Amino acid sequence: RTAAAVAAGLGLDQKAELMPEDKVTAIKAMAEHGGVMMVGDGINDAPALAQASVGVAMGSGTDVALETAHAAILR
Repeated sequence: RTAAAVAAGLGLDQKAELMPEDKVTAIKAMAEHGGVMMVGDGINDAPALAQASVGVAMGSGTDVALETAHAAILR
C-alpha cells in the first residue's frame, strides 16, 4: 500500500512485495526504458539497490542495504 500511495502521488509506476531475484529482474527490465529508483531496507534488497540507477536505503535498514545504496533516508 505504501509503495502504491507514493507512486500514485508522483505519477510513477511501482512494484512491491517481490522476491529478491525478481526485484533485480524487474529493475533490469525497467532500466531499458529509463532510470529506475529502488527503495529498500533489508539485506535482500542490496542486489536490487546496486542494480538501480538510484538506490535509496531506509535509515532503519540493515547495514548492507545502507552501504549498497546511493542514498539513505535517515528520518
